[in-house]
Amino acid sequence: MKRFLLAASCAFAMSGAAAQAADMSKMHEMMMKMGGPTPDERVEMNIPAPMKVMQKRMMRQHFDTLSEITAALAANDLKKTAEIASSIGWTPEEANRCATISEAAGQKELLTLGMAVHKKADELADNARAGNRDKALANLSELMKNCNACHERFRL
Repeated sequence: MKRFLLAASCAFAMSGAAAQAADMSKMHEMMMKMGGPTPDERVEMNIPAPMKVMQKRMMRQHFDTLSEITAALAANDLKKTAEIASSIGWTPEEANRCATISEAAGQKELLTLGMAVHKKADELADNARAGNRDKALANLSELMKNCNACHERFRL
């Protein structure tokens, strides 16, 4: 019985290894179709580790906020859309946070990119308050592109 269990365990482990190798082969094939592996040429934000953790947490919160905005727009709840979008708008506190990160990283462009994100959230909120769902949707698309512009340029 012990030999059977050992043999079965080995066969199971080998089948798992074979499946993992097949998955890796598929992943390699997908990467090659996309032009192969390339180095990450984004600028690393040279900020202290605790600030990196805080910044990542804040970005995940913003991503959740974008999801909430999308859901509110899908439900055609423009009042809620405006309220949610306003929560990530350009305020003196947000200006201070963005300036602090930009200064700590020595990257003035971070402030410009951050401002673009938060001011687009304000524009989205204004259009939602005005009852213009189509413009609010267009603003949401632009807001996400603004987020991505920063992520394309910088990494933590």
